[in-house]
Amino acid sequence: MATEKATYPKIGRRIWLSMRARFAKSIPTTVTPDFVSSIVEMGDASAKANVLSPLRALGILDQDNKPTELAERWRHDDEYKQVCEEIRKAVYPIGLLETYPEGSPDQHEQIKKWFAKNGKVGDSAARMFADTYILLSQADLSAPDNDAAKPRPAKKVSSPAAKAVAKPASKAAQATAISPKEPPDNQHDNKGHSGKGRLPSVHIDVQVHISPDTTPEQIDRIFESMSKHLGTYIA
Repeated sequence: MATEKATYPKIGRRIWLSMRARFAKSIPTTVTPDFVSSIVEMGDASAKANVLSPLRALGILDQDNKPTELAERWRHDDEYKQVCEEIRKAVYPIGLLETYPEGSPDQHEQIKKWFAKNGKVGDSAARMFADTYILLSQADLSAPDNDAAKPRPAKKVSSPAAKAVAKPASKAAQATAISPKEPPDNQHDNKGHSGKGRLPSVHIDVQVHISPDTTPEQIDRIFESMSKHLGTYIA
């Protein structure tokens, strides 16, 4: 004969605290899937399975989804810890309570293994059972929820100014600008004038690649800097 699986409630911390915060404002006559979806975005089937069912198992709602006397006390901060302890003693077996009385997050792996073994469930279900047990054991309203506690990866920010870099002129152009060659003494132009003493003509090609997200102010600074440095060569 197959051994019947023990069932335990599982509810996410964010849902648990969101529902409690709503109850703190005013207690509804009946908690419906529509009421749940107005607090936590989810469909009717998900609301029934992930909110209404565990709240019934934890004694916050009765079988008609109406708030119980425990729900009235649950919504008050000064009674929250005591209510969580009453729920623990009513829902979980003495073996679990005596083995892990504190229900510390540091014991999560051991508590999960307890549920996997005694509840005869897989890793995912055991983890959620352990999460709910620790949630009730800690009864800490100041602790962040699981999602908020996870560090978020730093967003890479590219600097537009770093992208807008003016490429220097070729080495040949730089050499021409710094050490221009004078024409020989016997060289004449087409009008018979000697080329000696004439300034050479210098041509410099400069390519500027500017990112599309560069601001007009940054573009102005780029060309202002180019004008300053190129003027040094020309002078």
